[in-house]
Amino acid sequence: MEEIQQTPPKPNIISTIANVIDRFLIWVSVAIGVALTFNMIIAVAFRYVLNNPIFWADELSLYLFCWITFLGACLGVKRSDMAAVTILIDRLSPKLRLITDIFIQLSTLLFASIIGYYSILWVKSPSVVNQVSATIPINLWILYSVVPIAMLCIIIFTIDHINKLVQAYIFRARRDAK
Repeated sequence: MEEIQQTPPKPNIISTIANVIDRFLIWVSVAIGVALTFNMIIAVAFRYVLNNPIFWADELSLYLFCWITFLGACLGVKRSDMAAVTILIDRLSPKLRLITDIFIQLSTLLFASIIGYYSILWVKSPSVVNQVSATIPINLWILYSVVPIAMLCIIIFTIDHINKLVQAYIFRARRDAK
């Protein structure tokens, strides 16, 4: 007779990878947030106090803000902190809820895969690869690479969510069967 599992399953490789990426994204986001804050404070001080604006500060703020937005979206997906109206989903049976949750995660996976694929094509295109930022001496492909990076992270986090949903359902089913 098959032994019933008494504890939830141990984290697998995808969960481990997702957790490592999560911790890394937190540190990168904090660093970008600090850099963005200092950049804006210094830019305002130079513009209004010293009457000598830093010409590249606005563009740097824009790119830092874009990076922190995309990385924050990844962290929101990892933590399931995205805005949602769950009034109908909360009333579903556990099996229908699982099906609905998996459908939502598969939709997210499809979205991130499509955006990720086309963003890679975009970042690798000659119009981006050969272009340098207007005021900051850095290639645009480096600045724009946040989109495919974020989509890859979202794909990993979504696969991890699907895996956890299925594992939790199996665990509850085995527990309830005993």
